[in-house]
Amino acid sequence: GRAPTRSGTMSTLRAAARALSVASLPRPRVAAAARVARGEAPRPTPRVRGFASIRWAATPSSRRPRGFSGVARSALSSADAPDALADITDPHSFEGARALAKLAMLVYWNAGQPGFWDPEHDGSALDFSTPLGFEPLIAADPAALRREALSLLAPAEPALWLDPDPGLGPLSPAFATPEQSAAAVAARRARGSLATEAKETFLGVSRAAVVRLRNPDWIVVCFRGTTPSPMRGLLREGQVNSMAGQERWVEAPEPMREARVHRGYAAAYRSILADVEGAAADWARRSAVSDVSTLVPTKPPPRVVVVGHSLGGALATLCAARLAHDEDILGSTPIDPTKPAVSCVTFGQPRVGDDAFREGVDKRSPALRYTRVVRGGDVFARVPTSGIWLPSANGDRLKVTYAHAGELVWTQEDGVKPVFARKGEDAPAGFNSDTRMLNPLKAVGDHAGYAGFFEDQETQKHWPRF
Repeated sequence: GRAPTRSGTMSTLRAAARALSVASLPRPRVAAAARVARGEAPRPTPRVRGFASIRWAATPSSRRPRGFSGVARSALSSADAPDALADITDPHSFEGARALAKLAMLVYWNAGQPGFWDPEHDGSALDFSTPLGFEPLIAADPAALRREALSLLAPAEPALWLDPDPGLGPLSPAFATPEQSAAAVAARRARGSLATEAKETFLGVSRAAVVRLRNPDWIVVCFRGTTPSPMRGLLREGQVNSMAGQERWVEAPEPMREARVHRGYAAAYRSILADVEGAAADWARRSAVSDVSTLVPTKPPPRVVVVGHSLGGALATLCAARLAHDEDILGSTPIDPTKPAVSCVTFGQPRVGDDAFREGVDKRSPALRYTRVVRGGDVFARVPTSGIWLPSANGDRLKVTYAHAGELVWTQEDGVKPVFARKGEDAPAGFNSDTRMLNPLKAVGDHAGYAGFFEDQETQKHWPRF
């Protein structure tokens, strides 16, 4: 092998500078970031700032395998999957959804470790332990899942890993109020920076990663679902899921101001909203500028792709609905519904809102394309249901109404032609009455199996092209 070149080191420094927005930092902090990137100083322990801990998961060049090129190697040989990357630039294609499914399931492991998002890092030093978790149902070899996910979706810069979960921690979650969230958003926009400076720390929400990809040219926001381990947030996240009464979504974009959404999902996303959207908007702004000396946008921002599994899919839906109306994300070019600025792809996602929410997403968000993928008898994709709810936990209303939005792709069985429904259409026959949902082992297996169920040829052959 050969030693890292000067140009390779400088590339690492530039990526570190962009990820940390060092242009706005004092000189001593710029110099410190440079020393960490060169491997001359230890990575500092991240501080909790605002609503989440922003972790710099870069890898010093000295830890990278020698002789490895700057382009991520594919985990699939051309003989095994000759067309695996043919249409990966479309998140809603079979190839795009397959890659995103692997990414959505990968973040069940600790994605905040140094080197986790570096496709050139061999992963030998990463910790994939999962105490009391169901992660072995997702992938028997998480290191191989990481290699494949990063070969299909190659990061261009260190990821931002928002990690408000303290592990075992307190038994109950703590959420930001609407006023606190609004203040954090306003402060972030006033400074033009990624992180908030609020003193509060809100625990018990799902973790999220914001990743700038080199190939495809995407900004990815990825939300982790509910962990099954009481050592890593199960008790708090379980309470988020159980808050199934509805409230008017106060953070809704203008076209869906009357929408009512799941109280738990709204509270969980509200608590990390400023950091997640701030990171996505910052990368969108910088990617649209050709001449950094003028900071004048000269090209459309890259596509923003929001993805999540289970609870993470619910948060992804709320996030995408807001980003599809964000001026920084949309840029100055006219909206073209055939080329959406924001894509949302979720896996095993529960229902999020009422009919007004569904209409706002499907009919009043032309910059958004949204696809839900459901595997077999995954019961979590069929809840919560409409019905009666305690008024004190439902905005003083007796009834709740839930409706799925977006396109649906449902694989009834592995190896069997999938069925689908376009946005605005009813679910396919049998979707809500599937008796496999009554079998706990089958339901849990289907819910955990999204990392591997794209491998059969029948699913690929009949994947819908909406």
